[in-house]
Amino acid sequence: MTERKSKKILLQTHNLVKKFGGLTAVKDVSLDVKAGEIVALIGPNGAGKTTFFNCLNQVTVPTSGAVTFADQSLVSVVSPATKLLVLRLSQVFAGLSLLWLPLVLGVVWPEAFFRLEAVIALSSLTLFRIYLLRPLSRFRPWSRLLLIIFMLVDIVCGAVWLARSAEFSEISFFGLFPFYPLLVPGAIILIAGALTLLVMFNLPRVREAFGRYLRADTITRLGMGRTFQNIRLFSSLSALDNVKLGRHCRTKANFFGTVFCLPQARREEQDSAEKAAECLRFVGLGDQLLTRAGALPYGDQRRLEIARALATEPRLLLLDEPAAGMNPTESRELITLVRRISRAGIAILIIEHDMKVIMNLADRIFVLDHGELIASGTPEAIRKDKKVIEAYLGAQ
Repeated sequence: MTERKSKKILLQTHNLVKKFGGLTAVKDVSLDVKAGEIVALIGPNGAGKTTFFNCLNQVTVPTSGAVTFADQSLVSVVSPATKLLVLRLSQVFAGLSLLWLPLVLGVVWPEAFFRLEAVIALSSLTLFRIYLLRPLSRFRPWSRLLLIIFMLVDIVCGAVWLARSAEFSEISFFGLFPFYPLLVPGAIILIAGALTLLVMFNLPRVREAFGRYLRADTITRLGMGRTFQNIRLFSSLSALDNVKLGRHCRTKANFFGTVFCLPQARREEQDSAEKAAECLRFVGLGDQLLTRAGALPYGDQRRLEIARALATEPRLLLLDEPAAGMNPTESRELITLVRRISRAGIAILIIEHDMKVIMNLADRIFVLDHGELIASGTPEAIRKDKKVIEAYLGAQ
């Protein structure tokens, strides 16, 4: 609750595109939100509004375009050539994983005391290695780290197998055929492939591509909070505990500090409880701190979600249809709450179908239709725009 309304641009998108296969959900959308401003994003169902929100905080990775928040780029621009290279390298890694499984089983299985358990464990590890193709193709930094660890282990295993290959000459592979002819060329291929992957995944352009990825929680720490179209509360927890979860991005206590209740963890827990209670009072739920979230009325659950988003200390708050399902009285209360949030200095980007809410709140409105931006301007200008009337409000 920091920045007042100003001319400084807090969020800006440029030609943002998101494709799902052959479907373009968001097409070349460019908009901006200034500090302390209330901006609305409207459009018919299926216009791409929620997908656009997801692209902003990396819940969904944009296909192309730029997103800048607080002067920092939120989209890693990776060249198509680098994407293709990483995809091919990931496929090589999957092939080595399928080669690794029979090799390690051939070595371990004959001498294993629990043979069935060994087969299940090693097969599960192989499936996990193949699962890494997904995060690798999305440039998750942790997936690259795991791949490097796996490759180092494969090199060590391959070298040991080659050094001890004579010891395995009498072993048959599950009683079907001698294991030795498979081991030597397989170990050589494994070592060569692992060395190649280590070199390629440490190329500067590949390292840079993985290092530029920002996770949703990182963006939250930068100051972008949000609510979701469908209520996402922990219904069995109290309202206070739900909002305390929003403080997680602002805490620094590690695993051991939390488990052993070290002083820093205790201070942060107390601070989180105080800040959560303050957020609940701000949205009008100060007398419901210990009420189970699932027992709250629908309108209060919506406000509880906003309180949890406020607990992240946002500079920009994304509200995805906060008035959905509310009666007229609850909608009026929501308008009052959003105005209070704006007066506290938080910029707001809101998706909403209730035009009374939008026209009473927004400083500017952007209109999406089939993923494209068809109009933008003040509420008065949007109300008179022929494209908006035809596409959204209805020609009549």
